[in-house]
Amino acid sequence: MEEPVDQDFDEHSEQPTPSPNSDRGALEGLFALVCPLLLILAVALNPLDQSDSTPAGSAGAGLTMEVALKLLLSGAVGSVALLGWILCPAVRQRLMKFPGWILVALGGVFVVTSTVAFGPAATVSRAAAMISCVYIVFIAVTLQFLTLRQTLQCVLIGLVLHLIAAWCLYLGGGETAVYQEELGQSLIIERMGSTAHPNSLGRIGALAILVCLGLWRTRNRPLTPILIATMGFVFVISAATMFESMSRTAVVSCAASVLAVMIDRLANRRGLAMGLCVVMGICLLMLAVGLLSEGSDVGSRAVAVGTKTGDVNELTSATGRTEIWAEAVRFIAQRPLTGWGLNSAPLLLEDFSHHTHNLLLHALFSAGIFAGICVSVLVAWTVYQAFTVVDPLFRGIAAYICVSGLFEDTAFETFPFASTLLWLLVLLAASVEVPRSNESDNVLSDQLASDLTR
Repeated sequence: MEEPVDQDFDEHSEQPTPSPNSDRGALEGLFALVCPLLLILAVALNPLDQSDSTPAGSAGAGLTMEVALKLLLSGAVGSVALLGWILCPAVRQRLMKFPGWILVALGGVFVVTSTVAFGPAATVSRAAAMISCVYIVFIAVTLQFLTLRQTLQCVLIGLVLHLIAAWCLYLGGGETAVYQEELGQSLIIERMGSTAHPNSLGRIGALAILVCLGLWRTRNRPLTPILIATMGFVFVISAATMFESMSRTAVVSCAASVLAVMIDRLANRRGLAMGLCVVMGICLLMLAVGLLSEGSDVGSRAVAVGTKTGDVNELTSATGRTEIWAEAVRFIAQRPLTGWGLNSAPLLLEDFSHHTHNLLLHALFSAGIFAGICVSVLVAWTVYQAFTVVDPLFRGIAAYICVSGLFEDTAFETFPFASTLLWLLVLLAASVEVPRSNESDNVLSDQLASDLTR
């Protein structure tokens, strides 16, 4: 008997109605072709930063070949966003509904505060502010011509392409293949570098697992051997990336998002059996750690496994993030209304890992208190929707944003990463009425079937 299909909360949006005008129909077809291509390229290329895959290059931003490529992509995205804004009233309506207008307000705050950004980073801050606005509108345009499921498939393709490129460069060696992180005066940890900073690679791996699992939960067809093999490949390459990048934030965020996606399945017998297997696995792992500790206590061995230096202070200080947060708060207090500008942290926090390592602090540091309020509202609304919307992928993305946002900037980078794009997708897809957990199953099934057969 085929297992029930989970419901996709995608979109009770105003569907684009066919126009009798052939020119308009051709234009809509062009949008439907260009939007997924640009989305795939954005997900695959925006994290690319080989200068950031080495400690020496992480403090600045110059016009390298990679930056030029991403600027060209942003220009193409901006052109599509502008055309969509002008030609599609439904796009404007989506952005004027909550929480779309909060995103518009946040983009406006970024642009206004960038006019008084920190001098050495002013040009980059203004460009980043404009790019953020461009991608907000572009995602709204994309959702007008593609279903949410189709956009998520594009995101997954982009993530996997980046992972494949990262592993090719990593296995091939080279200057950027390995990121050497200095911990203390004499300890150097080697992490996977290649295409980006190890933490960015870890995030890409975590998001690939999340999106792949979410698409599996909302499928409307039985699994085929090809799909099973594809999912297996995604899980293996993503897990290997998180392991080699040694990003604990990515691992914890991935675990939280997977739990959120699967939590409704834990109440049945299969879920109970899976839970018991996980508990047994943890017990066996603790037993193995105890046997391998050769007389030392299990706690010390666990600390050694869970840290890079073997020092428990690395865990209690969140890998030094408590000091970073204190320094970020000190800078925020100096310019609470305007902040210092997007991408100013790599210069101002040069001695503190170049980033605020917190989503809310990132907004406050970059654009002041009004940006912080907008981001707080978006996070609170995301959490609320996670408890009321039936779509498992929405729950997973909400869990990822909340957990990752505690320890990383997570969203609104200079060139938006997949985490930002996924968050924008679910926020703007839910700018229209979405199915709630107390709606009838028949209505939800009809809506899902309508969405998937578009």
